[in-house]
Amino acid sequence: MARFIFGSARFVGTVTNNTNIAVVDDFDIPTKLVSADKDVCLCLPADLAIWGLYPTHQDAWLCLSFVVACHSRHEDAAGLAVRQAAWASIPASQWVALAAKAAEFAKEFRTRLASGLMDSRKLFKSLTRSLQDCLLYLGNKKFPEDQDAFLAASPVAALIEEANRGRRGDLSIEDGLALADKVDTLVARLVAEHGGLAACSQALFELANDKRPGRVILLPAGTTLDHGAALLACDVVIGVPDTHDMDVVSVVPTATAPHLVQFKDELSGQRLDIIVVPPTLGAADQLQGGHPAFQSVAEMLLANGTPRTTKGQALVARLSSSVNPRSLAAKYREVARQFFSGSDRKSWASRRLDATVAQVKKVIPLYRIACDLLPRALFMERSGLFPGGLDIARLAEESNLGDIFRTIRSILDRQDASQGELEALAVQLAPLVS
Repeated sequence: MARFIFGSARFVGTVTNNTNIAVVDDFDIPTKLVSADKDVCLCLPADLAIWGLYPTHQDAWLCLSFVVACHSRHEDAAGLAVRQAAWASIPASQWVALAAKAAEFAKEFRTRLASGLMDSRKLFKSLTRSLQDCLLYLGNKKFPEDQDAFLAASPVAALIEEANRGRRGDLSIEDGLALADKVDTLVARLVAEHGGLAACSQALFELANDKRPGRVILLPAGTTLDHGAALLACDVVIGVPDTHDMDVVSVVPTATAPHLVQFKDELSGQRLDIIVVPPTLGAADQLQGGHPAFQSVAEMLLANGTPRTTKGQALVARLSSSVNPRSLAAKYREVARQFFSGSDRKSWASRRLDATVAQVKKVIPLYRIACDLLPRALFMERSGLFPGGLDIARLAEESNLGDIFRTIRSILDRQDASQGELEALAVQLAPLVS
């Protein structure tokens, strides 16, 4: 694991209102955690190829490789190595886009100066962004191993100091105008060196089209950044994530019993359901809260889970020796029978002729039987192994349920079903669940 300070605090002695940290570990995709106090933790995968743009609600203009290489301060040799690797992976378009953003911030500063309505500390923020975030690195494209030494040696150091004096409220509007003239001259030169404003703006547009995914999660009050990062381990993925939901298991050392934590990605709207488990998870441990489940968390992992990390692999390997696949298959068969002919309101028998239930809702119990429970049960019976991580469509095909599987998936895709279609499916399933 590597850990960094990023943002203004990358310079030693800088006073900031919020904490901005970045952690590089075995995360699945770049995720920005925001605490109730507006502190930020960037949770970044170890594989830099997964990094895209800085996750944000606003228009993104920085790639994460630039943030880690240029806007961060490392704490140890491991962190330095990651920063150096990030520096080597900064795309050429980022530098050209920086010129466009520097011009944009400088223009914004002049507009704010002219309005005369903003508090002086906020007034100078645009100028510090142009100088400290863009021009400092654009004017001298060298790896800033020591941020303070890099700043001290920069030709724009004096301008940055003046801009920060403005943020402290030590400059007048007139001082700001004089400073703006100097910055505009510098910006114009660097924009010209990078092909002109039109070319720089085009590079910014192209950079913003990086489609590699990222998340933004707002943590509930009382959840620290460190705990939030631990929850995001996603050591085992349950089932197949879709645009609406992603179910995972995270091994958290401080956990005492399995429990559910739900996050929402503010960018995509996807819900992240995290089953938090201790490293000592037992074969019979049940998920706390809600309705009692027919299977333990361990059984769910073994039947439906795909390990994503070494911790996840170790957990699944340990639990595999504590659960009997054929016993679990018998449990799955019984649950399938209940979904078919049981008295519960969610069963096919209860929904079949209920006019208050939408036709597409009537297929749900048949889906659970043919597209989940039976393919896994039949595989465990045949092989004596667990089906976790295997493709459910393939399992259905190997269990001679392929046609039923495809028909049910088609019904769900079109969100409609005739009673005749459903009755035909039930006739085919009946012998398998009797």
